Amino acid sequence: MQVYKFGGASVKDANAIKNATTIVSSATDSLCIIVSAMGKTTNALEKLHQDWYNGQPIEETLLAISDFHLTISNELCLDHSDCLWHQQIESLREKLTTLSRTEFDYTYDQIIPFGEILSTSLLHDFWKKIDLRHRFIYATDFVITDNLHRESRIQWSETKDKIFELKNNSDIILTQGFIGSTAEGKWTTLGREGSDYSASIFAHCLDAAQLTIWKDVPGMLNADPKKQLDAQIIDKISYQEAIELAYYGASVIHPKTIQPLESKNIQLRIASFVDTGLRGTFIGHFTGIQYPSCYIEKENQTLISISTKDFSFVVEDNIVEIFNQLHQLGIKVQMMENSALSFTMCIQCEHHKLIALNDVLEVKYNVRYNEGVTLLTIRHYQPGDLEKMDTNKVLMEQKNRTTVRWVIQ
Repeated sequence: MQVYKFGGASVKDANAIKNATTIVSSATDSLCIIVSAMGKTTNALEKLHQDWYNGQPIEETLLAISDFHLTISNELCLDHSDCLWHQQIESLREKLTTLSRTEFDYTYDQIIPFGEILSTSLLHDFWKKIDLRHRFIYATDFVITDNLHRESRIQWSETKDKIFELKNNSDIILTQGFIGSTAEGKWTTLGREGSDYSASIFAHCLDAAQLTIWKDVPGMLNADPKKQLDAQIIDKISYQEAIELAYYGASVIHPKTIQPLESKNIQLRIASFVDTGLRGTFIGHFTGIQYPSCYIEKENQTLISISTKDFSFVVEDNIVEIFNQLHQLGIKVQMMENSALSFTMCIQCEHHKLIALNDVLEVKYNVRYNEGVTLLTIRHYQPGDLEKMDTNKVLMEQKNRTTVRWVIQ
């Protein structure tokens, strides 16, 4: 069996859906298809949830989401009155009416999964119309997680038992990425851009021969082609190197994607849905590879510096206390540095979480922060890479034998 994952760009409109359908139809192996929300639907749903949570009008945003999918449905010549995706819009509307405004992250997870559910429902409607044999399932029935909303952790034993039931299915399996549910049936999400991780979970549990992630790039590149026109494809990458690049912020794959594949030696292929004839990039148990300099930029970061009010050293007890607060708020640390009197870190979080962190820490510490900074990482850097950096913009720097990182104003 093969697992295919299609991201939002690969199903963003009617032509993209037809292209994805052609890719699926041409496969000779059994398939499990994991699909993200279409286009910018997740962003629209996040705005919808934010406005709903704050008691603001939501009808305009809800109508825009519905109209976006209706346009695609019409271009695919579907009868929307008989379509599953249209029923999902009504379910979303009902959920917004009946859901209580409790904890923000919990209500987020009850609304945002509709993006993936709408995209797969529309694909299901189209495949049903063209008689492409498949089985539509809800990932929430198979991917079981804990109740840490927005960053849920997989309950592997329960998840394996459920997904294993699909192993000998002869139909194409169509399901959603990014989402799961608790043992009690409450929806959860696996972290932003978590559909890659979903695909690796299904590949692991199904003992897949290979996972292919279909992208709008020819493979994994050593830089963002929008910022570096001479970006080059890396043909092969080891599992270890892929994890490092993903950890540093390479946007091609989700950081958690690799481990479930490596444990069963399942190769990952990054392939182009624009030109399916290209080989793409393969990730597996490869050794002896000479990598080019790899440039990774993460924008909209926050640099925060914490020091004690009594001029005492920042020691292990302080750092444990700080990290407990980071964990409670679900804030990710990208880079950190400790001196005698301060602890400095580059973090990624929403503004309201930054304010909550500041409110807790300022009781005991002096807290200063810069929002809107950029974290630039160069892995496998060459001497010439360092010479290009404008040091006047650098707020923080770390360097080892393979990697240099700068926080830039």
